[in-house]
Amino acid sequence: MERIAIIADDLTGANDTGVQFCKHGFRTMVIIDAANVGQVGRDKDVWAINADTRHMTVPEAYRRVYEIALKLKEAAVSRVYKKIDSTLRGHPGAELEAVMDAWQAGLALVVPAFPANRRVVVDGHLLISESTAMAATSASCIPDCSGQVLCHIPTVLQKEMNRQVGQINLAMVRRGGEELANALEAARANSQVLVLDATSEEDLMNIARAISHVRQDVIVAGAAGLAAHLTMAWNLKPLTFRSFRREGTVLVVAGSRNPVTAAQVQRLAEFSACLPVQVDTAAILAGNEEAEIKRVLQEAADRENKDLLIIAVASLFQPPGTDAGAGKNSKSIAAALGTITSRLLGSRKIKSLVVTGGDTAVHVCRALAVRGINLSADLLPGIPLGYLEGGPADGLPIVTKAGGFGPPEAFIEVFRYLTQ
Repeated sequence: MERIAIIADDLTGANDTGVQFCKHGFRTMVIIDAANVGQVGRDKDVWAINADTRHMTVPEAYRRVYEIALKLKEAAVSRVYKKIDSTLRGHPGAELEAVMDAWQAGLALVVPAFPANRRVVVDGHLLISESTAMAATSASCIPDCSGQVLCHIPTVLQKEMNRQVGQINLAMVRRGGEELANALEAARANSQVLVLDATSEEDLMNIARAISHVRQDVIVAGAAGLAAHLTMAWNLKPLTFRSFRREGTVLVVAGSRNPVTAAQVQRLAEFSACLPVQVDTAAILAGNEEAEIKRVLQEAADRENKDLLIIAVASLFQPPGTDAGAGKNSKSIAAALGTITSRLLGSRKIKSLVVTGGDTAVHVCRALAVRGINLSADLLPGIPLGYLEGGPADGLPIVTKAGGFGPPEAFIEVFRYLTQ
């Protein structure tokens, strides 16, 4: 059996990338703690690994990913996909270098574009573009730079890498197939890392077709967008997967402070007439964690809505800048949310979990003694459904979402799916 591995820097990234293989029928497990690589999911075709490096220093992130990559080689993994954040948070250059060093790769192809979530790449610049919807349906459309320019990708990567970083523009990408593959091979003479432009799904398919023609000493890196096309690029054969159903309450745990999540929670609250139970992050940071957890659990117990319960950090509803300490201490807040989730599962019947925020998802899983997540489907682009494996909540459905992903109605659509 050919095994594929994904190395992501956080849990939501591992989920939204791993589920791209699920859609093609591959048995996929998210490994929550990298220390368990090779110990769990041995019957799975795809391992999506949470390296948990987002908040590390550059040397720490390099070392963690290098050790994971070596483990994967020892476990006879045949291909590895280095997942990078679609807005280039964390240390994408150092982590890609670590994988290339461990696998002695001669070339890396970097494709951070995720058109379905408005992330596109033009002239090496990563943009959040409002014109992505049009670009996704027209390969001839190139969005202008009036969108939000996040960064110049080759510059960001080069700061953390010893290898030379180059660029392939959109015109070459759209030549596709063997012509693009020949250009990639020729570029090896000057650059060992190549950033490829893409603004549409057709662009990503062109890149995938080209990958199928290049030599196997190539590491592919990118967001969930390209991952959706890798089964074609690598000529992988689909299998089957099973799913579960339960009764009870849908529990939404919102630990991300992203304004996109704030809008989604607000829409869900209005749709369901279920006001969020707000967690006072200031109380947690002041050392009153246990008292705040008890207060939240009591308020949750008093809620009459039996179909939905929303637990959200209070800072989600506050003006930007009023919670300056929360970002620096996000792990302690995420740990408290994990404890709250664990105790709620012990006191009431939970049908499924919806968790937003990478740190929050990790701490929820750790509080529930989860070994991994068996991915099942992509409910919305970058918003996957899976099932917990291990611990007292074994088999429980879980939906995870990065803070900035999804339309305003995302949680409403997820809630409808989980309760239909």
